Amino acid sequence: MTDASVSSPALTEADSRLSKRKLSEAILSLDAALKSSGGRVKKRKTSSPHRISTPALEAILAKSHTRASKPTSAPPPPSYEPNSLPALLSRLSTYRLATFSPSKPPSLSSLACTLHGWKHTSSIRERVQCVTCGRGVVLLPPSSGDGGWSNPAGQKLRAEYERLVLDDGKGHAETCPWRLRPCARSLYRLLGGGLGVQAGGRRRLIEDVVRAARDLDDAGLGEMVLELPDEASSLVESRDGKSRLAKALSSVSAPSSANDAAAAPPATPSTSSALLAIFGWSLPPAQPASTTPALSRSNSTSSLSSLRSLASSPILHCSFCMRQTLASSYLPSPSTPEPKPFNLVKQHQPFCPFIDPYAGHSIAHDQSATPKPAQLPPSTRQLPPPTPQLKPGWQVRLETILPRHAPPQSAGFGSTTNIVGAEEDLEAVGGGQGAGLLMAGKTKELLSYVRSLLGPKTRTSGISGGPRPSQLL
Repeated sequence: MTDASVSSPALTEADSRLSKRKLSEAILSLDAALKSSGGRVKKRKTSSPHRISTPALEAILAKSHTRASKPTSAPPPPSYEPNSLPALLSRLSTYRLATFSPSKPPSLSSLACTLHGWKHTSSIRERVQCVTCGRGVVLLPPSSGDGGWSNPAGQKLRAEYERLVLDDGKGHAETCPWRLRPCARSLYRLLGGGLGVQAGGRRRLIEDVVRAARDLDDAGLGEMVLELPDEASSLVESRDGKSRLAKALSSVSAPSSANDAAAAPPATPSTSSALLAIFGWSLPPAQPASTTPALSRSNSTSSLSSLRSLASSPILHCSFCMRQTLASSYLPSPSTPEPKPFNLVKQHQPFCPFIDPYAGHSIAHDQSATPKPAQLPPSTRQLPPPTPQLKPGWQVRLETILPRHAPPQSAGFGSTTNIVGAEEDLEAVGGGQGAGLLMAGKTKELLSYVRSLLGPKTRTSGISGGPRPSQLL
C-alpha cells in the first residue's frame, strides 16, 4: 500500500471537520446578525439629516406614549332624579352670587333653573348646564342702559330665556327627559309641615335646634347681635318669652336616663345661637381636605394677616338656599365693639322656605299676578278668591317651640298654624268670642257657640221648592 493511499482518508476526515466548523460559525454569525437587526426592532437610521434622536427625546416620547396608552377615566353618568331633594340641593349649591347674578326675575332664579335640571358652571359667568344632556345656556342680563328687565327689550329677553330653560325646555336636547318632566315645586319645601324634620315632631325639632346651637356656640357665634322680625321680637324679646325658650331648650338638654344622671348636664345653648338655628342657620358641612395652592411672595404683612383672619372666621350656612356669609363682621372685636346686627331674614335667598311662606306651593306670591278687584268680572268683583294664610318656616318652627298658653285639650285642633287659622276664621265670623274660647281651651263651649252660629240643622224632604221641615238638635 502506498503513502498516498494511506493519507487520503485522513485528509478527507480533516476537511469534513473544517467544513462543519465553518458551517456552525456561519450559523452563529447569522443569528447574531438577526439579533442585532431584530425581527421587531427596526434599525435606527442615523444617516438621514432630517431625523435627530437623543436619549432625552426618546425618554419624552416613551413617556408620552405610555400616558396616551393609559385608559382615561370615564365621565360621570348623566343623572335624572326629578323626585330627589338631595339631588336638587346639590344642583342648587353650584350657584354662586359672584358668577350668577341674583338680580334676575324670579322665573330665572337659581331655584327655577335647578327645578328644570340645570346646574351652574362657575367657570363661565351666567352659564347653566343640564346635568343629563350636557347642553348649556348663557343667561346674560340686559345692559343697564336699556333699563334692565322691565323695559320691552328686557321682557323679550326674559321670554326667550324662559323658553330655553323653563317650560318649553328648548335649551335641552331633543331626547332629554327634563323637557317633559321637571321637578315639582312642592319638592322644595321644609319637611314636617315647615318644621324641617321628617319625623318626631316638636321634640325632634328641639333636638336639632339644640345640636346646631351648640355647634354655633363652640364656634363663638353666641355673641352675635341679631336683628329679628317683629313677629319674632314679640315672642322672644320679652322676659316671659326668653324664659319659655330657655325652658324648651333645656327640656332636651337634661340627661335622658338614670345612668347619665351622675354626669354633668350639658349647658343650655345661648339665645342667639338658638335663634340662628331656628331661622335655618348652621355651620357648613365639613369639606374634605384639599391641597391649598401656595401663595406668592408678598411684602405686605397686612395682606397675609387678613387672609389668616378670613380663613379662621366662621361661616354661617343655610342648607336650603345654600347662602353662605362670613360672621366676622357681625361679631364684637376690639376695633368694633358694637358690630352691625345680623338680619336673620334678609340674609337668606328670597326663595328660601325659611323666609318664603309660598315656597313649595303653586300659589303665585307676586302681587302683579293677583288680579285686582277692578280687573275682575262684575259677577266676581265683590268676591275675590281667598288667599290661604301661610307662614314662613322660621315662624312655624318658633311657634312650635314656644306654643301659646293652652291646656292639653286644645292639642286636638292640630298644629300651631291650624290654631292660628281657626282663630282668624272665628274672629271674622263672630268677633273675638270664638277665638277667646279657642285660646281658653273650652271645647264644649266652643262647640255650642259654633252650633249657635250655624243655626238649626235642616233636613230636606219632598220635591224642590216644597216645604222643608227642620228639626232642632
